[in-house]
Amino acid sequence: MEEPVKNDVPLMSPGLAETVESFSLMFEQFGFPRMGGRIFAFLILTERPYVTQAELTDLLQASTGSVSTMIRLLETLGFVERVSLPGHRRDRFRVHPDPLVEMSKRRVEGAIHMIDIIEKARHNKEIGPLATERLERAESYYRHFHVEMELALVRWLEANPLPEHEVADE
Repeated sequence: MEEPVKNDVPLMSPGLAETVESFSLMFEQFGFPRMGGRIFAFLILTERPYVTQAELTDLLQASTGSVSTMIRLLETLGFVERVSLPGHRRDRFRVHPDPLVEMSKRRVEGAIHMIDIIEKARHNKEIGPLATERLERAESYYRHFHVEMELALVRWLEANPLPEHEVADE
């Protein structure tokens, strides 16, 4: 039987629960599921180094399936990372050291991918003039977004480097 990892920091106080809920409502306004916002908020606000899926399920009074689905979404977005500890079968989860930067990098990668898709679509002989015009505008947008977002990320990271202890954890 797997021994539990010693983690003496309590899970969630009533005040923390209220903040988590407020955060999740804002997350929902950005088009994300509320449960994803709850998980992300908790992981940002907790002093615990990581938590298990079972702890999140219990803590947030959610179904295992909902928590599992939202963890996968948050991992895909770059907000959350999975931690595997030697000798333990259960994965643990923590907030990515710089989740908003990670999400922004993924959006830049997505813009580059969209440019490739649009370029290929523009060479399709079945595309008419109206569609070509739409594609050209979309390509212009993604090229602009790509350049501006990369510049913004570089400037922001230069002005706001990660603390040493978080860089060492990556």
